[in-house]
Amino acid sequence: MCSSSISRCLVYLHLTLNRSPSSSFPIFPSSLKPFSLNPVSKTPRIVLIRPHLHQSKSAPENCSFTPQKMISRPLGEKLVILIFGSFVFFCSCLKGRAAMARPVQETSWAEEKAQVGETDEVRLYLKLLEKDPGNIESLKMIVNAMMKRGRTKEAVQYVERLIEVQPGEVEWRLLQALCYEMMGQLSKARRLFKQVLKQKPLSLRALHGLAMVMHKNHEGPAVFEMLNGALEVARREKRVNEERNIKILIAQMHVVKGELEEALEMFQNLVQENPKDFRPYLCQGIVYSLLGKKKEAEDCFETYHNLMPKEFPGRGFLEDVMLAAKTQPKERLGKDFAD
Repeated sequence: MCSSSISRCLVYLHLTLNRSPSSSFPIFPSSLKPFSLNPVSKTPRIVLIRPHLHQSKSAPENCSFTPQKMISRPLGEKLVILIFGSFVFFCSCLKGRAAMARPVQETSWAEEKAQVGETDEVRLYLKLLEKDPGNIESLKMIVNAMMKRGRTKEAVQYVERLIEVQPGEVEWRLLQALCYEMMGQLSKARRLFKQVLKQKPLSLRALHGLAMVMHKNHEGPAVFEMLNGALEVARREKRVNEERNIKILIAQMHVVKGELEEALEMFQNLVQENPKDFRPYLCQGIVYSLLGKKKEAEDCFETYHNLMPKEFPGRGFLEDVMLAAKTQPKERLGKDFAD
């Protein structure tokens, strides 16, 4: 597994196991195949590809976070995007298996050829839309292709057309909010995520999206106040799965802020609550690796490995993640996440 894949993989964990049947648009790390533990819903869904965000001095707001303690800004962001997205967002919704596009300057001849074919495919669906402007499948395929190539500004126009055709479909509203967040329009993204949460207060994707937007806005403790409020709702309504997933999200937001010890304490509590859930062990192992605590990391990885279901669709990928975290030096691992 290459280091660039590692830098996008920690989020490959949070809501896959406990996602609801309606959870359907994933954020794919590079070279990662989508999978699902639940039957595909009959409601039209879309596979979302989040393009790699390049750090730029002119636009740091879009791709980095305030560093705290031992963790770098890009590393903190990738930890949450990777771990959380993998737990929740992964599923198989379209016939094609899409991978995140690399930057143009790194594109090989074979990739360029593939991108030409993709452009032809987009043109085909655009022609279909001319005849049938409300064609759901065409709109979804266009959005998917554009997101793969990082053309978020263009993609959001078609997402909004999906909303016009299916105004009651929450998936499209979540996708719309995420697009604006990726474009750096944080105020609009915040408003859209809040609209979803008004309708579905325990939507994990909306909570995750709003938390990331608030963090990018440097809102500090307000992020945890918002998430703890959702946690109280889950407890009051006895929504056990949602309660646990929100706890994992809170722990991961501590990682984003560089508060690794606080995150570890939360993961340890999650282990005590449910020792059979492999996710906190893997999260702990990776954080211990970042801290250079190899023995503790090894113990967590061993437990994770023993608990991970053999038939789990993403097992091979997660095994690669674990191996990389175990074998790479602390400095190299941190650099890989920051690249």
